[in-house]
Amino acid sequence: MTDARVFKVENKLAKIARLPGGKNINEAVHSAEKRIESVREQCVAALAPKADQLVQAAAGDRAGGAHATLERLYHISNAIFGVASVYELGALAEAACSLCDLLQGFRNGETVNWSAVDVHVDGIRLLATGRSDGAMSVLAGLRKVRARFAAPE
Repeated sequence: MTDARVFKVENKLAKIARLPGGKNINEAVHSAEKRIESVREQCVAALAPKADQLVQAAAGDRAGGAHATLERLYHISNAIFGVASVYELGALAEAACSLCDLLQGFRNGETVNWSAVDVHVDGIRLLATGRSDGAMSVLAGLRKVRARFAAPE
C-alpha cells in the first residue's frame, strides 16, 4: 500500500489581493461609476432604437411561433430595463420590468393576451423618447394592465 501525498496549491489570486497598492473599495466603485457615466449618452440614445425593435418584435408571429416572439420581446424588454435602471430612468425601467413580468407568465404557459403586450410596448416606446410629461399616467395604466393579466406573485 502506498501513502497518499498531499500537495498544497498556492492561491495566486489571494496572494495578489494581499499585495499593497491597487484600489480600495471606494476607489474601485468611484472608478466604475465614472466608466458607466462616460457611456451614458450612448446608452440612453440606444433606448429609442431598442423600443423600435420591441415594436417590430411585437408585430411578429403570434400564432404557432408565439414562443419565439415572446422570447424576443422578453430579451429586448429586459435589455431596456437594464439600461433604464442603471441610468435611473425610473418610469421606463418600471414599464420594461412590468412587460417582462407579464411576458414571463405567458412564457410559462398562460394564455397570451396580445392587447396587454401591445399596451406595454406602446408605453415603453413613448417613455423611451425621454419625454417625461404623462409618464405617471402611462405607468398607472400599465400597472392596471399588469395587475389584470400578470400571474399573481
